[in-house]
Amino acid sequence: MKVDYEKTQIAEGVSLDVINDSKFSTNFASVRFVMPFRREDASAISFVPSILTTLCERYPTKIELNRKLLSLYNTTLGLGRSIVGDNYVVTMYVNCISDKNAYDGERVTEEAVSILIDCILNPKVTDGKFDQKEFDIIKLDLLSTIESEINNKRDYAQMLANEIIYVDEPSATKYYGTRETAEALTNEQVYECYKNMLSTADIEITIGGSELDNAKKLLCDAFSKLPRKSNNIVYYSGSKLKKETAVRNVKSDVQQTRLIMAYKGGTENVYVDKLFSAMFGATPTSRLFMNVREKLQLCYSCSANLAEYKKTLMVTAGIDENNCEKAAEEIGRQLKSIADGDFTDDELFQTKLMITGAFRANYDGIYELCMWYNVQNRRGTCYTPDEVIDIFNSVTREQIIECAKSYKLDTVFTLTPQNQPKGPEQ
Repeated sequence: MKVDYEKTQIAEGVSLDVINDSKFSTNFASVRFVMPFRREDASAISFVPSILTTLCERYPTKIELNRKLLSLYNTTLGLGRSIVGDNYVVTMYVNCISDKNAYDGERVTEEAVSILIDCILNPKVTDGKFDQKEFDIIKLDLLSTIESEINNKRDYAQMLANEIIYVDEPSATKYYGTRETAEALTNEQVYECYKNMLSTADIEITIGGSELDNAKKLLCDAFSKLPRKSNNIVYYSGSKLKKETAVRNVKSDVQQTRLIMAYKGGTENVYVDKLFSAMFGATPTSRLFMNVREKLQLCYSCSANLAEYKKTLMVTAGIDENNCEKAAEEIGRQLKSIADGDFTDDELFQTKLMITGAFRANYDGIYELCMWYNVQNRRGTCYTPDEVIDIFNSVTREQIIECAKSYKLDTVFTLTPQNQPKGPEQ
């Protein structure tokens, strides 16, 4: 299916993606700030989109801003934060009804985009600080988020494992930094990070839907005039394989052992890597699910996930501590089996069907299409979902074998239960 997609450069370090499609009932616009990750700034940067999407100079209280959004047919103002490769990505967006569905020709999209611009470029600031009351509330929310992730043992295990897998790399740190840096945050520090983000981050703007000309002009006028000193953003930064496999165990108050195994390698074709990862452990018919979990019953859960930008294959499993060694050995055995070509053409075909079957759903929503092309931009391509389906279907068994051979074990991490003290004798 053809997509009316256009990418332009509107200023140094500022790009604009436009997707025109009149079949949708909603429009979407987002502004992403991409900057090299710095561990010491992580907590402050994570704070910025939270306070920017809470109030602004035009709507100086949360109540006023929310009331305005509700009046625009319940327009949504949202945010996102992530570490992509070795970069920090901050996103702010609006999702609104398309003008063709509004009463009396109301320009909802233009007004929604105007609010997004105001929140980003005209925040409520006094004496070099954001609103102190909102700052205090958001800081408590941030600390609560950190605490909840530590209490979620699945997330906690992955956080500890990443510190070993990606030692001395940005991906070793959570997007919010650490509890210590979050606790030490000051209002002035966050405001300085905000100003630096505006002037140095690469800015990726996306707008999609119908009747976009006025909103597009607003975005171009607002962001093409910013003083710029952009970075040379590189998304792919493969993590270096350790000379010796790192083996670590941490005791914690968990009932179930978490096993995390990281393999590093991959090919120059991300779609080959993704297909191999799916066949290995990312589908209900994968090797890890069918053999390690179902046939041998060595774990309660077992799956593989490709960290695309770090060239790292992550295997995670929930197991009984007594089965840990057996499960790790079997996971390695299943990887070697694929590397040895011990799989059928039908197994490969069924995996292709499973992972490509949902791709066409990206045509069903403007948000999905915008996110699709966001990922395509990071890869330096602009394929449609149909074109990517064709690429997946052209992958050969020889490519899968070579991909499997490229992955080498880097880290084995376990989070295991603490030894429980014996109860009193009866």
